[in-house]
Amino acid sequence: MKISICGKGGCGKSTITSLIAKEFAKRGYNVLVIDGDESNISLHKFLGIDQPKDFIEYLGGRKKFMQKIKSKKNVDLFDEMTIDDLPKDYIVEKDNIKLLAMGKIHDFGEGCACPMGVLLRELLKSLKLKDNEIVIVDTEAGIEHFGRGVEGGCDVIIAIIDATYESIRLAKKIEEIGEKLGKKVYFIVNKVDDETKDIILENINKDKVIAIIPTNKDIVKLCLRGEELNIELPEINKVVEFLINQN
Repeated sequence: MKISICGKGGCGKSTITSLIAKEFAKRGYNVLVIDGDESNISLHKFLGIDQPKDFIEYLGGRKKFMQKIKSKKNVDLFDEMTIDDLPKDYIVEKDNIKLLAMGKIHDFGEGCACPMGVLLRELLKSLKLKDNEIVIVDTEAGIEHFGRGVEGGCDVIIAIIDATYESIRLAKKIEEIGEKLGKKVYFIVNKVDDETKDIILENINKDKVIAIIPTNKDIVKLCLRGEELNIELPEINKVVEFLINQN
């Protein structure tokens, strides 16, 4: 199963990605977490592992990669591949979790992130999984990755909704696009209290909600310090159980 974690900036995508990945790993699954956000620099910290090298450098960097894409035209960039085929030098691993990062913006004026999005799209399209393997993609904020076609290679889309109007509107758009793609779309309502939870549920498709996660001070402190999220939430356990049953 390939899972795309989506939502607005600050809604908790990297936190939820990390917690879900850790729960799958505890259950014996081999998990590949793909860092598809060129701006976020915290995901590896939450997983408790080092930041891997930018995968796009394996293909010669952004300029050479885009030249290769243009020369290929409508031909698939990658042949069919498995997780084991990915270059070991670009993966960091711990406790059944592998982390692969498409690429980051490091310096002023180095160009846009479009090549990393194209790389992610092509990789997901070509990656074939075994029964005990899970891929979780931490996407960039917003929905530009939908425009690049990234979710075409995923099986499940999870939109994280926090207590903001923007998040509610974005979740509805993600639901609309995902259903047009024929993908399974679900919501996780995150960082809420009873009052904000009720307002959110009044304004979204409640049938899509697979978890409601209250604001958790322990998680807030760990994220603030950039520390590993060694914490179990019953809501995350239920999410993973639900996803396993959907597979």
